[in-house]
Amino acid sequence: MLRALVVLLLVANGALWAWQSGWLGSAGGSGTTDTAREPQRLAQQVVPERLRLLNTPGSAPANLAALADPPAADAALVADITGNTAPGTRPERPEPPAPVEPRRCWQLAALMPAQADAARRSADTETGLRGRSTETATILPERWIVYLGKFPNADALQRRRAELRQAGIDQREVNVPALAPGLALGTYSSEEAARKALQDAQRQGVRDARVVQERSETRTITLRWPDLTESEHGRLQAALGAAGRGLQACP
Repeated sequence: MLRALVVLLLVANGALWAWQSGWLGSAGGSGTTDTAREPQRLAQQVVPERLRLLNTPGSAPANLAALADPPAADAALVADITGNTAPGTRPERPEPPAPVEPRRCWQLAALMPAQADAARRSADTETGLRGRSTETATILPERWIVYLGKFPNADALQRRRAELRQAGIDQREVNVPALAPGLALGTYSSEEAARKALQDAQRQGVRDARVVQERSETRTITLRWPDLTESEHGRLQAALGAAGRGLQACP
């Protein structure tokens, strides 16, 4: 009885091995014979019909030089499958990006409000730069000076300057139209400070000096065009006319 059981187990193991190896048909029970034995490897093959055997018995030696460069269709197929460019083919190079034209910021500084409005209108209407400008307002405080003048002419001014230099007294020319030609012995932010400086000048022998206001509190405008190309800068200069000479690169 025990011997029969051992024989039955051996027969069952043999049948199971034969079935798993494909000798008794497909594992799915369809009854067909799977001659491939390893169908998953066949599924992984890439274009098997293009495979060629070299130097088989009875055949002439293969032309290796001809095989070194595969046909264009085969090279394209290999490149498409592997993701790499096949030997003998040139990869497509992307077009280089167009060069970016440099841009710069330009400004007109310290304009009176009326001057700023006129410059902005010219730029907007004559250059196509409407909406491209920005403005910044600045308040200049009042300014007082210890003043000498007006002198009758430039020669009289230069003679007086020479006298002040000889006495060791600092001075500068005044450019305000209402006070030129004239000299300022000092510049101050308040009338009180200017009057104290006048007393010092009088003790130094300057008897004809007086305190005047060189500038009242003033609002100025700085116009900026932040990103102009070279051609746009040229058009802006032309549109501004004489004011375009004051156009400077932004700090």
